[in-house]
Amino acid sequence: MMGRNSYLIGLTLAAFLLNPSFGQNLETSTFRLLTFAVGDSGPRLGITRGGGDQDIIDVHNAVTYLYRSGAPEAQNLPAIPIDMRSLIEAGELPLQGVRTLHGTMTRIRALGEFMEPGGDRRVFYPPSSIEYLAPITNPSKVMSLAGAYQRKQPDGTPGNFDLVEYPSFFFKSPTSLTGHETNINLWGLLTTGVHEPEFAVVIGKTARAVTASEALDYVVGYTIMNDVSSRDLPQGQHGTQGGSMSKSLDTFTPIGPYLTLKEDVPTPNNLDVIGIINGVAHDWPVPNGNTSFLTFTVEETIAYLSERMTLLPGDIIATGVPQPTMTFAEGQRVEIIVGNLGVLRNRVVSIPIPGHTPISPRQVSISDR
Repeated sequence: MMGRNSYLIGLTLAAFLLNPSFGQNLETSTFRLLTFAVGDSGPRLGITRGGGDQDIIDVHNAVTYLYRSGAPEAQNLPAIPIDMRSLIEAGELPLQGVRTLHGTMTRIRALGEFMEPGGDRRVFYPPSSIEYLAPITNPSKVMSLAGAYQRKQPDGTPGNFDLVEYPSFFFKSPTSLTGHETNINLWGLLTTGVHEPEFAVVIGKTARAVTASEALDYVVGYTIMNDVSSRDLPQGQHGTQGGSMSKSLDTFTPIGPYLTLKEDVPTPNNLDVIGIINGVAHDWPVPNGNTSFLTFTVEETIAYLSERMTLLPGDIIATGVPQPTMTFAEGQRVEIIVGNLGVLRNRVVSIPIPGHTPISPRQVSISDR
């Protein structure tokens, strides 16, 4: 059975397609963490609620405001690290501290007791005034599953497609990360890309050889990832090439807009995954477009990876794409909705590196060596 309520999901999607802003308001109360920039400010830690319809609070400016105004709430706040990865590494106390901070600041403003400092000390930002960055800008690893979803049988039950012994993984370069409402750049190196909507897991603490039953204890939250792929990028043909090169161009890993904490996503193995190009959902309903069709559950995936490598706080694991994937081209807008995680939206461009001539292929024979 697809999703928790296919009828309601269908209505939701119909409303989204009729009004693209509707998707931003699907979850008006869910707490969100994000990383953003304003002008040349560099990465800033932000908090908000909903899906793009509410102001974003600059975490450290809010803390500074409370201390400078002598607010008693400042005395109870734990130390809050400066960036998302450090915040995750610091553990549960500061994570709950930023949730409390959001409630404190919105209450003070609602009571008319808040005066916006503005400038570099501004606390509240309208979503339209910021640049969304990847929620975690500096993970040690970005990984994605390949061939991860089972096909759906005519009777609605999972099929046996890709029922393999172990998951298949590849790495994506952290430098390929980009944020919500940014450009996916084809760089003049290819003509089309592949839009791959994926549900992504963010590791919360160091995990080594954990069991599936305890795996979610090592998760801090979830986000949306577009595992952008190339099918016509000129590249080497050796068998070890894999997908890492064609999937790791700069901007080829849009992620976000938010990190949603795991307590706000109670059913990670039952989330609808929707891919949209220029406002049209591709082949909806996708036969297996729900994480319940993952060949390996979120817990099994984490257990498998942690047996083979140490997972660190902030590591990102994308769980693969339901079929079919969608081809996009320059000028198109691509969007992803996954469960209650919000809407990830990007525009496709093709802007070559200024002054750069792409490297031409060459033929090399044994005699050349």
